[in-house]
Amino acid sequence: MSALISDFDAPLPGPLYWDASFLVHVTYPAGRYHRECYAFLERLGSARDTLSYVSTLALDETLFTLIRLRVVEDHPGRGFWEVYRENHQVIQSYLEELRALVKRLSIDPRIRLVGTERGDLSAAMDYMDRYAYLPRDAMHLAVMARLDIDGMVTTDDDFVPVDGLCLFTCNPRILSQH
Repeated sequence: MSALISDFDAPLPGPLYWDASFLVHVTYPAGRYHRECYAFLERLGSARDTLSYVSTLALDETLFTLIRLRVVEDHPGRGFWEVYRENHQVIQSYLEELRALVKRLSIDPRIRLVGTERGDLSAAMDYMDRYAYLPRDAMHLAVMARLDIDGMVTTDDDFVPVDGLCLFTCNPRILSQH
């Protein structure tokens, strides 16, 4: 058994957990799925019965990925770590954009920011064992389980094997497994 896979036109669930991959594609215009993810975000903005959940873990992942993408974009031919180790201040020029994203997520009444809790660690270890997941993906599943959320919006196919999960995506590789 595996996740139920739905495209962005499918009926929306009540609660919906946002994976970092979705947030990155929504906010990074050069992202492969930016247009589709942004349109889905607009749909969520007018959805009456769907409440979105963004974990601080997903937000951390998103902020780091956006910084990394922007640094590499602005320093062609050089890797992120090379540029960052040379000058940690390189990230300063992106902070205002990141603050705007955090503020938008923090004040939107249809979005709940949630953190991890002590009990999530044990649940994450169980997900790591069950699906051979790395800690980050396992922790996302643990937070979702604690909050009784089975709907996730993602462009990441790592979550496809999870029994009982309902994935909303625009990624053709995931949709082809439908």
